[in-house]
Amino acid sequence: MNIDALMRSLAALLAVGGALAISPASAQNRPFVVAHRGGALLLPENTLPAFDNALRLGVDMLEFDMVMTADNQLVITHDTSVNPSFCTANGVAPGPVRAMKLADVLKFDCGSTHRAIYPTQKPVPGTPMPTADAFLARYAKANVMFFGETKMPKPGEGSVDPVAFAKKVDALVRKYGLEGRYILQSFDWRTIDAMHEVNPRIPTCLLGVWREKADYLELARAHHATCLLLRLQDADAAEVKRLRAAGVQVFSDVVDDEAGWRAYLARGDDAIFTNDPAGLTAFLHRTASAR
Repeated sequence: MNIDALMRSLAALLAVGGALAISPASAQNRPFVVAHRGGALLLPENTLPAFDNALRLGVDMLEFDMVMTADNQLVITHDTSVNPSFCTANGVAPGPVRAMKLADVLKFDCGSTHRAIYPTQKPVPGTPMPTADAFLARYAKANVMFFGETKMPKPGEGSVDPVAFAKKVDALVRKYGLEGRYILQSFDWRTIDAMHEVNPRIPTCLLGVWREKADYLELARAHHATCLLLRLQDADAAEVKRLRAAGVQVFSDVVDDEAGWRAYLARGDDAIFTNDPAGLTAFLHRTASAR
C-alpha cells in the first residue's frame, strides 16, 4: 500500500459519540497486518531491527509498548522492569524502568537472546531499547501506522500519572505530525481517558475488555474509544459486525498460526495481531488469490 492510499484509508474517520475511528477494512478489503512488538518471532522484540524488518515485509501497523523512566522519558519495551532473561548490561543491574534514568536503560543489550516464547527469533547482539522519540522519528515518513501501548508500573515499581503519560505521548505524536496515523492502546484505561481529554484527535483502543461484564459498545462509548481488542472467545462475527456498524473497530488478539488467522479473518476483524508478520502476510496473499 502506498502512502497516498494509506492516508485515504486513515481519512475514513467515523463520528462515534464525539470520538474518531479509523476504518481500514473497507478501504483495502482485508484486515490490517499488525506487527506485534515489531514481529517478535522474527527479530528482537520492540527493537529497531524488528521494526525495520516489519516495514520490509509491508505490514500496515507497528505495535509497540512504552514505559516511562525516572527522568520521564519514554522507552519502547514490554516489561515495566528490565527483563534479565534477554536484557543484560555491564555495570547496571536490572530493575524497574521507572526507577532508572534513560542513560542507564539504554545500556542494556536486548538483542543477543530472547524469551522462551519466541524460539525462532534471530539475535541481533548489541541492540538497545529504543526511545519512543527515536522510534517515531525513524518511521514518521514510512507507509505505516502506529499502535502504541502505555505500560504503567506494577506495585512496588513506582508510579506514573496517567495524564502526564498521555501528555508525553501526545507531544510526540504532534511533533511528528502523526495524529491521523497513531492509535493509543492500553489495559490501563486511565491513560485512554486522559488522552481523550488531552487530545481527542488521537484514536484510542481498549485492551482487556473481557474483565468487564458490560456491553462492548457501551464500554467503547463510555471511554471514547475507537477500537476494542477482542479475543475469539469474547465476540462472534455478529458482535463484530454490530460494533463495526457503530464505528468501533475490532482488533484480534495476538495469533501466530494459520488456524487463528483464518478464524479472525472469518470473524471480520479490522486488524490481526501477530508475532509472525511474514507468515500472516503470506497467508492473506494466498487467501486473496484463492478467491
